[in-house]
Amino acid sequence: MKIEKHWEISLLAVLAIGPGLMLNTSLNSIREILQQTFNNQSYISITPVLIGVISFAFCIPFGPILRHKLGERSTYVLSMCLFLIGAIVSIASNSFLGMGIGRFLQGTGTGLALMMMIPMLVLSFPIHKRNLALLILIGGFYGSSVVGIFLGMLVNSYGHWRWLFYIAAVLSLLGICFSYKFLANDHDKQQHKHHEPFDIIGVALMFMVTAFITFTLLNLQKSGWASTYVWIGIVGSIIFLCFLFIAEWHIKNPLIPFRLVASRKPALAILIAVIGNISMNLTLLSLQGLLKSGSGFDKGEMSLIYIGLFAGIVIAAILSAVLYDKVGPGVLGIIGAVIIMGVNIQWMYVDGHASAFLFVSSFAALIAGVGFTVAAGLMGAALGGPLPSLVPRMVTVQFIRVTVSAVIPVISSIVFAEVYKDHLATVSAESQVASKENFTQSLHVKSEIITYHTFSTFSCVLSIVVFILSFLMFLTGKGHKLAHKPHDKEQPSTEEVHSKKATPVFEHSPKEIVLNQVIGDSEYREALKKFGQPKFSPDKMLHMRDQEYRKALKRMKDMGQ
Repeated sequence: MKIEKHWEISLLAVLAIGPGLMLNTSLNSIREILQQTFNNQSYISITPVLIGVISFAFCIPFGPILRHKLGERSTYVLSMCLFLIGAIVSIASNSFLGMGIGRFLQGTGTGLALMMMIPMLVLSFPIHKRNLALLILIGGFYGSSVVGIFLGMLVNSYGHWRWLFYIAAVLSLLGICFSYKFLANDHDKQQHKHHEPFDIIGVALMFMVTAFITFTLLNLQKSGWASTYVWIGIVGSIIFLCFLFIAEWHIKNPLIPFRLVASRKPALAILIAVIGNISMNLTLLSLQGLLKSGSGFDKGEMSLIYIGLFAGIVIAAILSAVLYDKVGPGVLGIIGAVIIMGVNIQWMYVDGHASAFLFVSSFAALIAGVGFTVAAGLMGAALGGPLPSLVPRMVTVQFIRVTVSAVIPVISSIVFAEVYKDHLATVSAESQVASKENFTQSLHVKSEIITYHTFSTFSCVLSIVVFILSFLMFLTGKGHKLAHKPHDKEQPSTEEVHSKKATPVFEHSPKEIVLNQVIGDSEYREALKKFGQPKFSPDKMLHMRDQEYRKALKRMKDMGQ
């Protein structure tokens, strides 16, 4: 039985990206166990998590470049081998230093694969099924992060963590094996006489930005806001980030073309994806804390409760694929924001003594709601501008999103500690009860529950912000579609073609021009091809409207006939 090409590429994409995302979320939830295992106070438990995510973000722009130079299979195998070696080093490590090296290799491998596999994934689907690519993106990629949350819960319950890397190593081995069957090195072998210079300035500034961010977060986790090193890191991060933005804005062939996400729809989409992710982290922290502190569930019951996470993934993946072309990213983001808002409003007034069904339904609803915002944000940004610049725009979006995702866990834990201390002091001043032992225990539990409620309030406010941003995106129009509708397959008659040609362009508003357009195979492939060619400038793509690009393609075809 032969597997269709798009399912082959989908499998390879999930095997390339999924394990890295899974480890990022699972390791973030087991930091206390890692600290106890290594018992090394010179390193803090966030170190391996942070190194993995930062190296992931740094290597995202290089995937398409390597694909052009080496070919699909060679680049894929290289990225998977790096990830496999990193997993083996992490398994064998007995210190944070060894695990940090392993996590650096894993992040590098995942970053190189990300922006090679996403365009390949979308292009592999027939145009009338291209909405299924969103099913894989949400179910496979976002789902892998959620699987990491579930596996982290299992590690916290049973104490062993190295098997996480065994799973990741096996998956990467499968990816390498399948790649020799499903991929070929079909890169462009033609030698171009005129090459744009490689963006060395961008690489150097990217390195400085990520290095300062890592330095800042490590010192923030270790010493808090009072540390001088933290503020040196913050100032350095801001300065080099400004330099990076200015340089990439003006360089002819930038590594991260920020200019491509400066228009309304991509900018709104990035904010939706980032703020939705922050809201999910706060709400999950609240729900997990209430589940541990106030409930009487055993390990088996808690495992069943976490099954709600997978139900949320299934709902988000299927409905996003079905609804995206019908309602557009704006409405999809509004639906997700309303769901997240409802979950947080409910848990603002519920303590840990709640039924298992309430926890399951809350987990499912939260993950589904965030899944809708992820779909709205990522696809709204990817398809929210000229099609020829689709791939470099996605590179920029993913770099920003992954870099921010490295900051969220650290800031959340710091804020949680500060809020908890404030509530503990307040509760201590108001309490006048019981023996000293029970008194102390009840104070901590009560303070934790109040803190979790505060986090639910924070998340609710953020979901309102996502709602507003999604509404603004809705006002910009649906944008490009992913797949054909049945009536889109019918060719227009000769009279209709002539009537359309005779219609002046100025009679159509820019919104009407881009509304409900379908992305054709030739346009996708031309966008990918031009992004891979060093001589092509994303700065020029910014000024090429989709309608002009389509006319140019038609003129080229007419000349060839």
